Amino acid sequence: MKPAGSFLLIPAGLTLICGGAEPDKPKLSEHLRQAITARLPAYISHPAARPDEPEAPQPETDPDLLVLSKIMVKEKRPPGNDPDVWLNESVIQKKAMVAYKTSMTDLEWALNSWFIPLFTPPPSARARAYYGQAKVAAELDRLNGVIRAVGAVDPKEAARLKRELIRPSDSLPTSSP
Repeated sequence: MKPAGSFLLIPAGLTLICGGAEPDKPKLSEHLRQAITARLPAYISHPAARPDEPEAPQPETDPDLLVLSKIMVKEKRPPGNDPDVWLNESVIQKKAMVAYKTSMTDLEWALNSWFIPLFTPPPSARARAYYGQAKVAAELDRLNGVIRAVGAVDPKEAARLKRELIRPSDSLPTSSP
């Protein structure tokens, strides 16, 4: 059997030699290209490291130890594993209402859906509060599970983590009289 591929290469080679391929034409007009580049920020090249400047002296270390340079990250930390960070307020409110309504029976919902405007909060506000409390309770359950897992290995560290979980954080704002 003869391979058919070699016969296909001959016409392709002839078209390249004869100049049958047209040169690439720009896909944008010059006016449109200038309008786009005018709106882009100017490119600022970073200065290259000068070879005449000596590097910072490295401390004497073990030859098998690789010392990496220090890196400073100036960006904000990405949000944790809270899916509500990516949602709109209206979507969070709908999610809270669904969670609040499913936590009750039909009779409880019928009784709790009524409110007096000046004296009681509306169901949407109660749903948002319930949803926030449920999220805090779920996070505390997760942290207590971590503390139990640490306690199986190191009881002293688990006791310290438990105290830190119970102690109010210093970073939270407190009201002063």
